Amino acid sequence: MFYLSPIARIIASGFILLLFSIASSAQGIQFEHGTWAEALAKSKAEGKPIFLDAVTSWCGPCKMMAKEVFPDPAVGAFFNANFVNIKLDMERGAGIEVSSIFRIWVYPTLVFVDTAGALLHRLSGYQNPQELLALGKLALDPDKNLASLEKQYASGNRQRAFVLKYLDAKSQAYDPDASRIANDFLKTETDLGAPENMNLLMQHVDDPYSAGFQFLLKNRPRFEEKFDKREVKVKIETVFEGYLQSHPGMELEAVQQLYKTAYPEGGEAMASRYRIDYYHQKKDAENFARAAIDHYKRYPSNDPDELDAMASIFVEEVNDPAQLQKALGWSQKAIAIQETYYYQYTLAKLWAKTGKKKAAKKAAQRSIQLARAEGEDSTLMDEFLNHGGR
Repeated sequence: MFYLSPIARIIASGFILLLFSIASSAQGIQFEHGTWAEALAKSKAEGKPIFLDAVTSWCGPCKMMAKEVFPDPAVGAFFNANFVNIKLDMERGAGIEVSSIFRIWVYPTLVFVDTAGALLHRLSGYQNPQELLALGKLALDPDKNLASLEKQYASGNRQRAFVLKYLDAKSQAYDPDASRIANDFLKTETDLGAPENMNLLMQHVDDPYSAGFQFLLKNRPRFEEKFDKREVKVKIETVFEGYLQSHPGMELEAVQQLYKTAYPEGGEAMASRYRIDYYHQKKDAENFARAAIDHYKRYPSNDPDELDAMASIFVEEVNDPAQLQKALGWSQKAIAIQETYYYQYTLAKLWAKTGKKKAAKKAAQRSIQLARAEGEDSTLMDEFLNHGGR
């Protein structure tokens, strides 16, 4: 047995603690395994804010950070020393409530909370070790973190440079309030074509009636040059569809006007097509048929699938002989463009519904012939013939 003097024991103990500390840091971030309430209690007891890694089981970037970033020794040393660290699945257990509290809907979202449970800072998306370290330091800075920016904005700071900085932080955090703040800011801007304002318009404008959206439409080539044609197209469609979804009670006339607003060049045709779908969903067969006939009179289609689909609906839902004649024309045009067994089957049903049994039988026989040649099932057409075209 070896004898150690008291001084040697103290030195040895300190060395062991140092080794333990180094080993712990080398393990990367040490996450708590308790509940959110327990993490809050520990945060308050130790006087250290919380770092929350908000994840889901299916989030790829979340798994990448867990594998590539959190084990980093430097990251572990900093976060273990300065935060109470916890990882929660936002779709399970306590994570569901936490997700609701902080309005988390993008993953991963990296959230920093003070000892009282109030938000200090947040950011969404994958961060490499250097970026995560910088983020942690920013979260601890009482003059630069999101909580500080929130206070300044709430106190009335509307200096342009500050608001742009504030919006950048809110946008990176995927904060739900970012769009509202951005649109309020854009209303005060005299030059919507400034580069930073174009960025905000592409990222946040959500009202098709707003001056910002109208500016985007009128200056679409400028936006397509700065961004990308497809990106601009998707933005316009997203604003339009989002507005429709958030205003389900809009009257038909208002929706039609909205199409014209969002799509100055093709809006009238799109509004006309919407009118068809509107009456079809309302199960208003009379107005549906009228809207469809009017649409294809003004905007003839050369898409055989579209023509056949509309003719098929008329077979099932329209009884007026004159209107069925229009559907016959669409069906025949579809076959003239591209003959298929199911186009011929639609034609057969239309002939039968208008009382033309011989024509119906001929079309059904042709449909069966084409189906068998293509190796398709002809059961429906066989039954149609066997029941005398019904």
